[in-house]
Amino acid sequence: MDFHQLKVFVEVAKQKNFSRAAENIFLSQPTVSAHIKALENEIGTSLFDRSQRELMLTEGGKILFKFAQEILEIKEEALSAIQENYRIVKGHLEIAASSVPGAYLLPGLLHSFSRKYPGVTFSVLLRDTRHVFESIRDYTYDLGFAGKPVTSEGLGQVKLVEDQLILIAPPDTNLSKEAPTKSGLPPVKLEACLSYPFVLREPGSATRLVFEKALQKRFGSTPDLRVVAYLEGQEAIKEAVKAGMGLTVISRKAVEEELRIGSIEGYSLEELMLKRNFYLIYRKKRVLPPLSHAFLDFTMEYFEIRSRIMQK
Repeated sequence: MDFHQLKVFVEVAKQKNFSRAAENIFLSQPTVSAHIKALENEIGTSLFDRSQRELMLTEGGKILFKFAQEILEIKEEALSAIQENYRIVKGHLEIAASSVPGAYLLPGLLHSFSRKYPGVTFSVLLRDTRHVFESIRDYTYDLGFAGKPVTSEGLGQVKLVEDQLILIAPPDTNLSKEAPTKSGLPPVKLEACLSYPFVLREPGSATRLVFEKALQKRFGSTPDLRVVAYLEGQEAIKEAVKAGMGLTVISRKAVEEELRIGSIEGYSLEELMLKRNFYLIYRKKRVLPPLSHAFLDFTMEYFEIRSRIMQK
């Protein structure tokens, strides 16, 4: 039994599924299954009931799950104490991020951090905002980036930068004849768009949540949009719009290049409040390992955030 096997076991127990666990910790499903089988052989009992649709912990599995979490936490505390003593900043940093900050905010931040600390490598898990929050809450990741503030008890956040959502359409749609506003985009009213098909992000996406809340605030309810598809990720949405599938609301940061070359049209829905912020998400009361702590401090400096994060 080693730390890596315990980490795999804990992830499978949380996800209740070998495939999801393998994806989250960047291993193949056969490798994950082999680690669990090796643990079961060593302990002498099954850890999961595989007869159900979802994997369920056996009584032996429940006991190991409790101690495995404690062991892994103690290991992190020990490494933290040693590395803090020697001021070591190296290793592999795993970060959770929703699609827009993950694609358009993190690359520059990670590049700057790696220039200062060349001994660090990274893995970034791209998921919707809801899954980012869950991965911080259940200790899978120390830090995350999202486009929606947290409301979950035990999670904290730092506001980093503002983002603007805009309406985009396929080329030659010509939704508006008006001159561009101070945003640099021509304005259009939502009523003029209701006859067109829409493609939207999946449930749990911060982009979709911001759009739906803006619609409810402006109209009292969500207007009947002719939604023809729900797609995961910014790239899929952009390609669908380019291909003429429909309109969508998207982060302006995600489509600056497409707007520049004219492969899509952009409009401002000025009657709607479509501004949001990107946040650094962390778990309160958790002592961060030195690498995660160094990255948190660097992120605050990078975005010129003066406020201090209080971890009780």
